[in-house]
Amino acid sequence: MLHRLDPRLKVGGLAVVSLILTTTGWQGLALSSLAFIGLMLMSHTPLKIYRSLLVVLLWMGLFYGLAAGWVWPETGAIWHGHWSLNGLEQAFYMLWRLTLVFALTRLYTAVTMPLDQGLAIAYFFNPLIRITPKAADFALLLTLTLRFIPLIMEEAASIWKARTLKSEWPSTWLKRSGELIQLIVPLILLSLRRAEELAENLMSRGYASGNYRTIILHEWNAGDYVGVLIVVVWGLSLYILR
Repeated sequence: MLHRLDPRLKVGGLAVVSLILTTTGWQGLALSSLAFIGLMLMSHTPLKIYRSLLVVLLWMGLFYGLAAGWVWPETGAIWHGHWSLNGLEQAFYMLWRLTLVFALTRLYTAVTMPLDQGLAIAYFFNPLIRITPKAADFALLLTLTLRFIPLIMEEAASIWKARTLKSEWPSTWLKRSGELIQLIVPLILLSLRRAEELAENLMSRGYASGNYRTIILHEWNAGDYVGVLIVVVWGLSLYILR
């Protein structure tokens, strides 16, 4: 179901919910956690896509635990301090908020194609074009960046496969570093060639700075209106539970 929703709705909902999550209390965090679990079950996304977040959250937990949980006198050394229960509680809530924001962002990228992500984000920059034409250039840059990230990853995978078929991977870290540097060079050359071809295509189609417009992704259906209602209720609930 989440895959069929309008990307503009998903971008707007993610931005609103993430913003209010920074000020809500533990009741709102618990509500958002239950909502995230429901969205994850609805989207049928595998748990392994969140595995990369664990290491980041672990280091962030250690950082916030030391930064907020460990206190020491102003005139004393840091090792003369002690653990503060109030500080550890603040660190826990801060880590809880960041976990929800990161998890919702990961869920969004899993259920939205990169091109749709760029078009949806650039759509919200359209009102800024009346203020400055640089907003149109930034919207185009953002759209093209998200569009070509999968292509660059595919080319990197092809280069890696070609290298593995060539010979056995070196065992020492020094030789591995040299091999990685050699793989980066053809990837950069392929990326520059794609950029040059893209620039020629834009020039041939008469593109000028400040006239970029995002296309309408698709007409809204009943599911999109239901999604708007859910985001509004979710946001109001988080605001009330501050």
